[in-house]
Order: sequence, then structure tokens, then C-alpha cells
Amino acid sequence: MAKNDIGRAERDAGLRIRHLHRQAARTRWRDRDECSSGAALIHHSRQDDEGMRIDDVLSPDGWAYASVPGRYHALFGRDSLIFALQVLPVRPDVAAATLRVHARLQGRVEDPETEEQPGRIVHEYRPVAPQHLVDHGWPVRDGAIRYYGTSDATSWFLILLDATGDPSLQHELSPAREAAAGWLRRAVGDGFVRCGPRRHPGGLAQQGWRDSRDPAHDTGGGGIVHPDGSMPEPPLADADSQAAAIVALRALARLDVPRREEWAALAGQLTARVRAAFTADVMALDGTGRTVVGAGSQLGWLLWSGVLDHSERLTQPDLLTPYGVRTLAASEPAFQVDGYHRGSVWPFDNWFAWGGLRAAGRHDDAERVRAGVRRALTELGGFPELYAVTRTGELRELPISTRVQAWTLGAMVAFDADWTGIGS
Repeated sequence: MAKNDIGRAERDAGLRIRHLHRQAARTRWRDRDECSSGAALIHHSRQDDEGMRIDDVLSPDGWAYASVPGRYHALFGRDSLIFALQVLPVRPDVAAATLRVHARLQGRVEDPETEEQPGRIVHEYRPVAPQHLVDHGWPVRDGAIRYYGTSDATSWFLILLDATGDPSLQHELSPAREAAAGWLRRAVGDGFVRCGPRRHPGGLAQQGWRDSRDPAHDTGGGGIVHPDGSMPEPPLADADSQAAAIVALRALARLDVPRREEWAALAGQLTARVRAAFTADVMALDGTGRTVVGAGSQLGWLLWSGVLDHSERLTQPDLLTPYGVRTLAASEPAFQVDGYHRGSVWPFDNWFAWGGLRAAGRHDDAERVRAGVRRALTELGGFPELYAVTRTGELRELPISTRVQAWTLGAMVAFDADWTGIGS
């Protein structure tokens, strides 16, 4: 695909975030904040006395301005698709633009270094490779980073396409849907959706949303580890990716009517495997079949997907804090209060817990989740990527957290719209 075409597609997606949602998009800020761009490449700028307004900061060629502070000036597949699902009730055009961008970037060939595969949705796209990624050995093609190491972005593409309920868009993107379906079928096989091992420099060893290059040596608490801190043997099957895959297979049963029974059967088979293997205290399965023990926010994903109901465990105080659900329970040996994926609280992640609890009929517990996240963002200011809650229930800001994160904003839009992303 030509670089200019991608730039136009990115600009099309980015411009659709403007004036997204008045309540969520305006807030007062206590200090200078950063921005992060998921799909829509959103940012804030001082506009008037009402405070900061979420706005796009796209350059004429469709990319984010280099002068904008923040760590993630790139298109991320998983993040952008989840964000588009979150804001779907109020901005369906964001979903359409995001889906079109990913259809254009969709994998076409086998490239082990970039992990591109036919039908696979991209994990991360940067038209100009940043030097720090080049230095870490990330694969570069024509000066760009187009890396496909994600175990769930393809599922989210299918979930969002189904959720739009737009027959015209679904017909337009049917070739991309068929290719994504083929990738998902191959990924599931007769087992689980797995990732790894990574056999080339750069890239990610773990590829669910709790992704990491080397979790065993990640002092920031990224990725998934065994209770002793060791890295699980790849290929890893994390609970979050299985939940997304099952929802995607159900979506295919609606999108691909001639093969409806086939997709429904595959969804049922994967559901049965997950129910047999993932108890309330299992976060993942490693490549040898050994369980990776850890109660965490994955229970919200499994509940949201309708696969497993461990809502009693999800709402225990070591997981559900006054400010939302932790990624890993405080009672687990690998817990770090400020751990990136091993103890912190992510607002987008809590959106799934809230929706799952609602679907399970636990409305009071669901409201505890939503109210807790809202309380945290009010006290911290802005739309931070993540934050910490101490063992004694105190809220703590984390320096590593991006100050404005797309899918945090999206979670607040969805909370305000009373939209769980289920039942579309």
C-alpha cells in the first residue's frame, strides 16, 4: 500500500475524533499533560476558559506532530479498535474510519521478522521508525515500523465490524473480514490463541494487551509472569485474548451467514476449552500446558465475553478497590502496587469488568467499578492510562502513565453513554 494512501486513511480516522463528546472531552487540568494516540490520534489543546478540549493533532500528511508530548504517537491496532468500540454509540464514523485504516494495513504475506501474516491486523504502525525502536532491533520496512505481533487485534477488528451494524460498511470490508476470519481460524486451530516465541530482535514476546518484550526482567511490572517472577514458556495463551477470540467468532457467525454454523461451532469449542482450563486463579497457559496462576482483571474480560462467571472472585477487596479493579490481585505473589500489568488499575480494562458485571446482573458491583474509575479520574485529573491503588486503598499517580490515553477517554464516553459494547 502506498504511504500517501495510508496517510490519507490515518487523517480520515484522526479527524473524526474532533468534538467527540462534550462531557468527556472537557475537563480542568492541574498541570501540563501528555497525550497518547491510539486510533484517532487525539490530543488536547488549551481552547478557552472551560479547560482542555480533546482534539486531533494531525500534520498535513495525516500523522501526529512530533512536537506533541507523549510516548505513543502511532497507530495501535488493539487500542484503536477498542477505542472505536467504546465511542461507537456517539461517533460511529470513528469506527468506520478505523476499520478502513486497518483493512488497508492488514497483513498480506508471511514475514517472520515483522510477524506479518495474511489477514492479521497490525499491532503498531509508524511511518517513520523512531530511533529508539531501531536501536532495540525492531524490524523496519521502507523506513517504517509496521509490526504485527498481536494476539487479539484481529479479533477486535471482527468484533467492531459486527458491532457497527452497518450492512454497507460490512459489505465494503468483506474481503478484509474474510482474511481476518482465516487468520483467526488458523490461530485458534484445535487449541487456544497463542503468541510466541519471538525468534527475531525487537518486537514482543507476549502479545495480548498485557504485552511485553521480556516480562521476567521488566522492573516496571509489564507482561505476565509466574508467581516466582519467571517468564512462562511460550507460546502463551492469555485469558484476555481467548475472551476476545470467542466474541469475534460469535461475530463471524452473524457476519458470515453462509458459514454461520461453522463459526458458531468453533466459538463453542473454544469456549469449552477455556472453561475447562481457566479457573478464577488462572491468568494464562504456557507452552507446556502449565497454568500461570494469578487472579486479576482478566476475570472481567471472561465475564464480559460470557465465557466464565467468576464475579465473586472479581469483586473481592484484593481485586476490586475503591478506584476500580486491579490488573492483578494484591494477594498474588507477583503483585506490584505500581506494576504496569501486575497491580495497577487501567480505566479501559475496567470497562470490561463493568460490562461483564452488568451482563451478569450484578448491577451494584458494576456501579462500584464505574463509580470508582470516575472518582479516580476526578481526583487525578485528565484521562490517565493507568494509576495505582495501595494495599490500604489510597489512590496514587504513576509517573509512567500517559496523561491522556485514548481508550481511557473512550471508557468515560462509554460509561456516560451506558454502553457496555455487548449486545450490539
